[in-house]
Amino acid sequence: MRRCLRKVEQAAAAADPALAERIREALDELEAAYLRPSERIVALEALLHGFEHSHLAENAWLGRLLRVAIDRRQGDLARSAAPRVAPQALRPTASLQANPL
Repeated sequence: MRRCLRKVEQAAAAADPALAERIREALDELEAAYLRPSERIVALEALLHGFEHSHLAENAWLGRLLRVAIDRRQGDLARSAAPRVAPQALRPTASLQANPL
């Protein structure tokens, strides 16, 4: 998490036009360090918390960029970690037998 935060700080300090791409790469590296989606979600949340307590938090544009990127990733991870439900199981009458009348 600290390494990712350093990369975000370096990207912001460089005023690089490819800032969003460099942040994406740093977040990809952070996620790759964890196996389970739940661990990745926690790591992303810790990164955002670390960012909000750093001197970079004064940069509103960078904060918004990072928050949006992390929110999207966490949403994707949460959806991928959710248990799969068969479409038939979603219908409340799927388990009822047909009425012979």
